[in-house]
Amino acid sequence: MNVRQQLMAVIEQLSDEKLSPLLDLAILLKNKEKSYLLTESQAYQDWVSAENDIYDEFFADELTAR
Repeated sequence: MNVRQQLMAVIEQLSDEKLSPLLDLAILLKNKEKSYLLTESQAYQDWVSAENDIYDEFFADELTAR
């Protein structure tokens, strides 16, 4: 499975709320804004924040099995 397919598989499982920062990040990458580091962008900060932890939601089945 290539990167695009993997990303689409994950995206299909995310809520609109969780997709919003990803959309901002994708637009940033598309526009190739180089005026600042990617890690300084608000979209990136939102995406990696503890409030946007997708792993608990994504792996909920495995967490309850333990």
